[in-house]
Amino acid sequence: MNFDKHTPTKTLNRRTLLAGATLGGLGLALPGILSAQASLAITPVRNNIHLVTGAGCNVIVAVGPDSVILVDGGLPEYSDALLAAIDNLAPGKPVQALFNSNWRPEHCGLNYSLGPQGATIIAHENTRLWQNNDFYVNWEDRHYTPMPAAAQANATFYKTGSLALGSETVDYGLISQFHTDGDLYVFFPDSNVLITGDMMTVGAYPLLDYITGGWINGAQRCTAGLLEMADADTLIVPATGAVQGRGTLEVQQQMLDTAYDAVANAYRTGRSLDQFMASAPMADYDGIYGDSALFVELLYRGTWYHVPGRAIQGII
Repeated sequence: MNFDKHTPTKTLNRRTLLAGATLGGLGLALPGILSAQASLAITPVRNNIHLVTGAGCNVIVAVGPDSVILVDGGLPEYSDALLAAIDNLAPGKPVQALFNSNWRPEHCGLNYSLGPQGATIIAHENTRLWQNNDFYVNWEDRHYTPMPAAAQANATFYKTGSLALGSETVDYGLISQFHTDGDLYVFFPDSNVLITGDMMTVGAYPLLDYITGGWINGAQRCTAGLLEMADADTLIVPATGAVQGRGTLEVQQQMLDTAYDAVANAYRTGRSLDQFMASAPMADYDGIYGDSALFVELLYRGTWYHVPGRAIQGII
C-alpha cells in the first residue's frame, strides 16, 4: 500500500459490526434493516467488482481473496443494510479499506459504523478537512457540522496512491477540483473499472459546489484526466446512475467546454447572473442533462472566485 501520508492499514469483520448493531435492540432494529436492505440492488460490474444501488449513492464492493474494498458508503441510515448486503457478497471477509470519493454525506454513511471500529478510511486530505469543519453551503441553504472524529477519514493523501486487493491493483488519486476540492477517482486497471464519484454525471448536470472548491476549469481538467485513463472497454461508475462507457465522458467534456466558453463570454461582456441565466447558455445539452438552472448559477458564481487568478483572459 502506498499513501502520501502513512497510516497503518486495519481490517474489520462486518459480522462483528452487524452483531453489535442488532443484538442491543433486535426487536426494534431488525425491521428497519430488512426494509432498507430490500431497497438495495446488487449488480455485477466486472470480475470481483459489484455495484450496490439504493443507498443514496452508488457503492462499489470489490471482493478479494481475503478482504473487501469499498468505494463510498451511502447515507448513514442505510449503513446496517449495506453491511448486510456486503456480507452476503463476501461472507466473513473483513473490510480492507473504505474510500470516500468526497465529503458529501451520501458518500460517507459507512464511516459512522466502520470508523469507530478502526477501519481504514481513505480520502483526499481536503475531504477530511471538510469532514472536520463547520460551514454553510448557501446554494443548499444547509449548515454542516463536523463529523465525529472517529468517523472522519484516517488515511489521507494529496496526489495519488495505490494498494493491492489480492492480485488486483487499486489506484486512486486527485486530478483537480470538480464537485469539491477533494474529489478522488478509484481505478481497477486489471479489471478496467473506473469509479469517478461526482466527477461524472448521468441524466443531470454536475454540481460545481464553489463553497467547497468546485469550479468549471477544475471540472474540465478532471474530465480530461479521466478520459486519459479510460479506453473503449473501460466500465465507468458514476456517483449515481448506471455504469457508463467512455462516450459519456466525451459528451461531458464537450458540455463543460461549452459551459466555460459561455461563462467566460458573460464575464467579458459584463453580464449579470440574471442576464446569463436568461441567455439559456446550456440549451443544447438540456436534452441530455435536464434542467440547467442550478448548474448555470453555480457555474457563474464559482467562476467569480477565480477571476483574480486570470481564469478568464481579457477581463482584468
